Order: sequence, then C-alpha cells, then structure tokens
Amino acid sequence: MNTNQVPHMEDGRRFCRVSIHLPVAVRQQDSQVFLTESLDISEGGVLLKNNIGADLNAGDVVKVHIDGILGEDQNKMILHPMRVVRVDEDQIALEFV
Repeated sequence: MNTNQVPHMEDGRRFCRVSIHLPVAVRQQDSQVFLTESLDISEGGVLLKNNIGADLNAGDVVKVHIDGILGEDQNKMILHPMRVVRVDEDQIALEFV
C-alpha cells in the first residue's frame, strides 16, 4: 500500500482528502466490471485513475469495491453504491451515496 499520510483540503472541499493508491473494482449499471486504482479518498468520495476510458456519465450510480479499506471483511467483496460526479480523460470522481 502506497500512502501519503498528509491530508489536504482544496478550495471549498467539505472533506479532507488523503492520497492513497489501492486496487478498485467498479461495477457499472450494465454489470460490466473494470479494475483501476484510487488516487485519493475522503469521507465524501474517491478519485480514481481512468485507465480504460470508462463509459460513465455524471449522475450514473456504480458499485465500488476498494481493496483494503472501508472496514471490509477480506473474505467478502462488499460493493458500495457511489455516484459519478465527473469523468475526465485520466480521472473519475465518485461520491458515496
């Protein structure tokens, strides 16, 4: 696990963000799954690397598994519902719902 332990807040952000790189599985509404990694996480959401040119739109709801975080039982893959906030060429911003 590669972490930067210095939380930071950007202009107008409600939650402190922590840079952390963890494996992430995203299940889209059509049940297709893609694998990526987190760039940072906060209490409000997560920023992902868009390494596949994901076919997502703002407002879409996806289910997300972040490996090694969120107090998950490592024997189960728990999927958390999240809403797509923004999709850029190299990043995907999601918020917890």
